Amino acid sequence: MKAIWLGVLSFATVLMLWEGMARGGLLNPFFTSQPSAIAAALGEGARSGELLRNIAVSLGEFAVGYGAAAVIGILVGILAGRFRTFEYAVDPFLWFLYSAPLVALFPIFVIWFGLGTRPVIAIAFLLSVTPIAANTLSGIKGVSPGLLRAARSFGAGERDLLWKVIAPASLPMVIAGLRLGIGRALTGVVVGELFGATAGLGFSIAYYGGLLKTTNMLASLAVIAVFGVVCTQGLSAIEARFDSWRTGPGL
Repeated sequence: MKAIWLGVLSFATVLMLWEGMARGGLLNPFFTSQPSAIAAALGEGARSGELLRNIAVSLGEFAVGYGAAAVIGILVGILAGRFRTFEYAVDPFLWFLYSAPLVALFPIFVIWFGLGTRPVIAIAFLLSVTPIAANTLSGIKGVSPGLLRAARSFGAGERDLLWKVIAPASLPMVIAGLRLGIGRALTGVVVGELFGATAGLGFSIAYYGGLLKTTNMLASLAVIAVFGVVCTQGLSAIEARFDSWRTGPGL
């Protein structure tokens, strides 16, 4: 609770300094806007329905892209962590996706899938699946061999090893991968909407940026930032929820 209050206090301090500097003339509101103006723009967007429509589009794209990345990334990480042959087969693809500038492939996705939500979902998926799979793989390979041998000596089968030993021990790494995936998936959604969409928060940022409406542009950016924080903190809450299972008798 103390950490939460300190975080809120520090964030509120930055907002007050920003507002004060803008009102005092130390910052040019045309270029930096100010928190009160951004809040007003958010309220106006909510009343007109524009903001809610853009949020719905972006959240839908994020949910599909990130959801698919989470399922496939964890599955690939588990298989690669448990079967060395499978790891050797997928390892080059994982590191290619991790190191390649996938954003540069977006024009190809537009050619393949057309304009709209599908290329945005594709880039969000590709950007987020790699850290999820890589962290899951690292978490599984990091499980103590002695722990596995001890479980086998008590008659544990592959299913028991997975659910009672490997899953609890590797959970922190899996959650870390999911956290990284959130940021990369949001980046994919925003980048995709900047260049190839007709709706969404990224489209809103590009549209208002082109009109030099800094306040409206920052309002959309603020929504994306808040959503990312909520998702990552939600994963932290899930990890804390399962902490007793992770450190309990299953180990």
